[in-house]
Amino acid sequence: MTVTVEPFAWASDLRPDDLAVVTRIYHDVWAEWVPGERPMSDAAFVDTDRFTAHPEHMMRCLARDDEGVVVGHGQAFWREEPGGCTVRVFVAPAARRQGVGRAIGRALAADAEAAGRTSVTLEVAVGSPDERVAEKARFRRDMVIELNRTDPRTIPKGLLEDWRAAGERASGYSLVAYDVPCPSDDLAKDFIHARQVMNDAPRWEGEPEATYTAGELLAVEDASLAAHQQWWNIGVRHGASGELVGISEMYLPSARPWLVFQGDTGVNPDHRGHGLGAWMKAVNHLRLRDERPEVETVQTWNATSNEPMLRINRALGFGPVQRFQGWYRSLG
Repeated sequence: MTVTVEPFAWASDLRPDDLAVVTRIYHDVWAEWVPGERPMSDAAFVDTDRFTAHPEHMMRCLARDDEGVVVGHGQAFWREEPGGCTVRVFVAPAARRQGVGRAIGRALAADAEAAGRTSVTLEVAVGSPDERVAEKARFRRDMVIELNRTDPRTIPKGLLEDWRAAGERASGYSLVAYDVPCPSDDLAKDFIHARQVMNDAPRWEGEPEATYTAGELLAVEDASLAAHQQWWNIGVRHGASGELVGISEMYLPSARPWLVFQGDTGVNPDHRGHGLGAWMKAVNHLRLRDERPEVETVQTWNATSNEPMLRINRALGFGPVQRFQGWYRSLG
């Protein structure tokens, strides 16, 4: 097979027939990772693709066979801080072992290097044949991340209420919450400042520390609206200092009403040990029970080394439905 790789800017720019194939390939790969995964509509795929905002950069490409049929697609993405990029590749099952994945990966790596990236991390399902491909291409193993899911309807309400009560008893702390859009510039600055704690979370080799700004928060708000999803934000304020010392968030896509994405959760190291992370998660999950009873799945990603967060998530019934090995290689 002669593979031709071509870039595209957004999924919404694709011809309808190409979009349909790209979406099907994406679903087919996800169905291998998570058996029984619900099919994604073209509109839902477009919404997912829209959730990209500065300072995150994303390059997208698709691959065609000799007859011009789309047989795979991929993306490379990174933040604007100097460092590496992450690559994900999706190949139609019938087109595998014919160089499609390699062609996509090489094209994305070349474009990322031309954009100044210094390394590439390839995300590969643990135990899949793609691990051998990564080894042959002289990538080396990095950390493992889990794709974790829970059914929020099965979480004992009493557990959530206990976590909420424990948080309310924590002396000198209070909750602050908002849905997009953020109601004030001062609150936006507080949440951005608190998000710096996410630099403590495990990250890929070559992935730099993030520098968060209020402009980024506004860009993510715009991306959330473009992706037709709600964005719930909750934080913990320390009364004595007035500082926001913890954050947690949920994303609720309208095109997939059965699914919610648990985003970042983090607590300033100086304020850990008071159950603040569990408090924020409990309040969001109690709200989810009341306002979105149709939700069947909450999904999140965790590094296997992030034991404190895994401990909270395991108590909420989260379990791994797939694990992904990061494979690292420097560029240049």
